[in-house]
Amino acid sequence: MSSKGTPRLVPTGDIRHVIELGLELQAEASHHHIHNVFDDGGYKELILLRLFSLRKLDRVGDDAEDAEGRRYEIKTVAKVASSGRRKATLSVTTEHTLTKANLVRYRDTYLWIVAVFEQAHPEAIYEITPDLLERYFTAWEARLDIQEALREDGGAPVHLNNPKIPLGFIAKHGLQVWPPEDVPLPPVVEEGLELSEELDD
Repeated sequence: MSSKGTPRLVPTGDIRHVIELGLELQAEASHHHIHNVFDDGGYKELILLRLFSLRKLDRVGDDAEDAEGRRYEIKTVAKVASSGRRKATLSVTTEHTLTKANLVRYRDTYLWIVAVFEQAHPEAIYEITPDLLERYFTAWEARLDIQEALREDGGAPVHLNNPKIPLGFIAKHGLQVWPPEDVPLPPVVEEGLELSEELDD
C-alpha cells in the first residue's frame, strides 16, 4: 500500500472490450497518419466513466459525477501529439480561458482524475484532491487579480490562457489508481514523468 494513503477510487467496470476496439481503431487511423484518433476526448472519457462507474455531465461545468452526487474534474494527457510527435514533457492542461469561476469549480470538486494515454491505450490513471492542487489555484488567482487591477473598462474579460500542471506533480502528490501499484508503468510513461519533474518547482 502507498505511504500516501488509500485511494478513494475503486475500478469496478470492465473496460477490456472498449480498449480492444479503441486499439483497433487507432491502428487503422495510424495507417492514415492520424496519430490521435480520439483527440476530442470522447473515447478517453468513456474509458474513465466506465472504469469508475461515473456519469458524464453537461459540457459546461464539472465533467462527471458518481452515484452519490460527488463531482469530478477529468483531465487526459496524450503522450503523442496530433502530428505524431512524442511529447518531451507531459502536463495537464486546464481551460483555454481560465477564470475565477473556473477556480471556484475546481476547488469544489471531489477529485480530479488524470489519465495518461499512449494513443488509445490508458497507461496510468491518477486521482488527486483539489486541496493538493491549491498551490496552482492560488498562483493563478493572483495572476487574475493583477489582470483585474490593470484592466480598463470595456477591456477583454479577465482570464488565463490554459495554465498547466506538470504531470510529475500529479504523480508525486496524487495516487495512481490504474494500473494497480504492483504493476510497473511502461518505461515511456516513467520517462515522461521524470522529464516533467523539472517543471515542478
